[in-house]
Amino acid sequence: MRLSTVLSAGLLIASASTAFAAEEEWREVEPENLVVMDVSYGRILLELAPAFAPKHAERFRALVRAKFYDGQSFYRVIDGFVAQGGIGEGDDKKTPEWPALQAEFDRPIDDDLTFTQLGSPDLFAREVGHVDGFPVGRDWDEGRTWILHCPGTLAMARDNDPNTGSTEFYVPIGHGPRRLDRNLTAFGRVLDGMQYLQKLNRGDPKVESGVIQDASKRDAIVRVQIAADMPVGERPRIQVVDTASKGFAEFKAQRRNPAPDFYKKVSPNLDICAFNAPVQVPTTPQPNKRSRRR
Repeated sequence: MRLSTVLSAGLLIASASTAFAAEEEWREVEPENLVVMDVSYGRILLELAPAFAPKHAERFRALVRAKFYDGQSFYRVIDGFVAQGGIGEGDDKKTPEWPALQAEFDRPIDDDLTFTQLGSPDLFAREVGHVDGFPVGRDWDEGRTWILHCPGTLAMARDNDPNTGSTEFYVPIGHGPRRLDRNLTAFGRVLDGMQYLQKLNRGDPKVESGVIQDASKRDAIVRVQIAADMPVGERPRIQVVDTASKGFAEFKAQRRNPAPDFYKKVSPNLDICAFNAPVQVPTTPQPNKRSRRR
């Protein structure tokens, strides 16, 4: 069993002894929400979150199916901040077939979402936790909940007007830039392949906000696909731990002091962005029925 979780400092391979054994403690990512992005360094798997940003998830699927990103590049990459890809800043305004979207910064709190508290204070949200593996914040006074800008979050770039996101996406590749929470629309997250985003050529943040001036030095987006459109035999599969499960609760408890023989003084608190919900590649045969929509 291969378990992996992306940390802000890199990739952690969790031990197979971690308490994730029961089949019911994993959910398989639905192929319609699984994005397969190939770059020269390797393959990146992302999961869309239509429950939080349905129009942005729908737009991203449509762009992928139109092969919009194939052959484009990561043109704005800032060390410790984000990797931004697409056709280039400004050029997205020249695509009338992809009009700007209304912002989906947050959504109402309701019973459709199973929220599992982290149980630690947070500087940016009244309460943080997980929904289906996504790190989220919520505020009962406002009745709203949203995906957090942790490393690996998939979000849509925009101009000053909140309702100007169209085609350009980005992924935080450094520490979680939480000031972006509820200021840009987050609609997914990286499940696997974060190490390949970390290899991208960087721009100079002092020059054009990190846009790489020499186009030949921009890393190409070779191809992007929706897993549901791939032949079953070629379709990648990936499972996310059930973040409402006992196993994940034990995992979080272990993360509070991952090496007790080494750490002599530890805080009882966890940083929501310091770990991701683990994923695994299933070893069971491809199921005949569709996985449950999340």
